[in-house]
Amino acid sequence: MDGKKKQKQEGNVVPFPNLGSRLVEKGMEHIEKREFKRAAELYSQAREIDPENPDVNVGLIVSFVEIGLYTEARDLCKEMLHKGIGDYFQIVSIYLMVLLQLNEHEEMVTTIEALLDDNQVPHDKIDQFKKMLAFSTRVLEENENMSVEIEEEKRTEAEFIDDEWFTGKTDEEIFRNISRLSETNIRAFMPSVQKFLFDEAAHPFLKTLLLHILQEQEYDKNVRVTKLSQEMDIIPTEILPMKDTEFFKTVTSLVATQLEQENPSLLTMATSLIERQQFIMYPIAPEKSSFPIWACAYHAVAESYQTGEDTVIERAVQYGVGPDSVQEMILQIHTIEEFSYGNI
Repeated sequence: MDGKKKQKQEGNVVPFPNLGSRLVEKGMEHIEKREFKRAAELYSQAREIDPENPDVNVGLIVSFVEIGLYTEARDLCKEMLHKGIGDYFQIVSIYLMVLLQLNEHEEMVTTIEALLDDNQVPHDKIDQFKKMLAFSTRVLEENENMSVEIEEEKRTEAEFIDDEWFTGKTDEEIFRNISRLSETNIRAFMPSVQKFLFDEAAHPFLKTLLLHILQEQEYDKNVRVTKLSQEMDIIPTEILPMKDTEFFKTVTSLVATQLEQENPSLLTMATSLIERQQFIMYPIAPEKSSFPIWACAYHAVAESYQTGEDTVIERAVQYGVGPDSVQEMILQIHTIEEFSYGNI
């Protein structure tokens, strides 16, 4: 008897009243706070309750876009258009923006042409849509021309002896050859690539370019790299992308903490310096204990570039590190700066 009563109660469970509305409200609050990941979670829950609610779907699309989930945003836009959910032109406009982010220009051309042919574009938006159409058409034409050029280059690659990609070449010539390698299977040229990566005299900026290609092409075998007098063995697929390394994230965060409110323009300069230097150093990982010293040194160097003043002692106090250590790090920074890609 009790069992039947329990089953009956469970079968009559009613969702919490106005739960969907509350989720939408909370989602909007998190969007206003630019907490888009949390907003996406809330809108996803709301969509489970009311899958065809226009506000829920648009809020979820906006959240997807802001956290870089463009494919998910595109698919949801297509679903809304197919089912006729929400304001058609609003969804189409978002859809085109997402397609632009995904570089899906062929779909953009097809969509815009259909809208113009069917006279579905508001009069005040026609010029904007025609410009978008012209842009995407031009991109497609350029891509087609580039594909032809790439095919021609691939046909000539067989004429190269492996070492001719790097041996006896200037840095400018090597840079151009590395650009060509990015369009082919680099595995066929690994003996030459490995030799270049291990060559202490080879430019570290060019080595980083090669490492990025190996990562993009998911090269999962060991390579030996020599950089800035340091030798290391790495597997490209197992090392973090440059901006995801603990060193880069921590050092930029430490500098941002000091400058974000006080001097945004100096923060921009310091961040640019760190990015440039990290590109040269990558994948070298300094000791974690030295991160505050690096941050202080980058701050001081950027400040000297901007004002011409030596602020090492003042900044060392600010970051809680020794000025002598900062001076030593600044010497390293100047040494690394000599390898800047601007010097290629």
